[in-house]
Amino acid sequence: MAGSKKAERLKQRAMATVRTPKPASLLESPRPRRRYLVVAVSLYTPELEWADHTTHLLRIAGHAKANRSLVVREAILRLKEATWRLNPQELLQDFMERQSVRQARALGGPG
Repeated sequence: MAGSKKAERLKQRAMATVRTPKPASLLESPRPRRRYLVVAVSLYTPELEWADHTTHLLRIAGHAKANRSLVVREAILRLKEATWRLNPQELLQDFMERQSVRQARALGGPG
């Protein structure tokens, strides 16, 4: 019968350590979500080199926490400021014009 005493002790110990749910904690709102997401973005080598060079310059200038993400976020915010008033057609036209200028430069043409 020693086995049953041991089983009883284990059962009592398990019952003593069971936690009772606290309704208040169940009703609390979950932790606030992060205000950012990690996303993957494809960059060509010159764009990546520019972002890294800009990061390097910011660090030399004293911005100890400068990183590639900071540079890309700043570029996006500047694009947002430059285009936020454009309607969809104007936005498309702006992008198309800029792409054609870049392509002309890459081919050695005027632009």
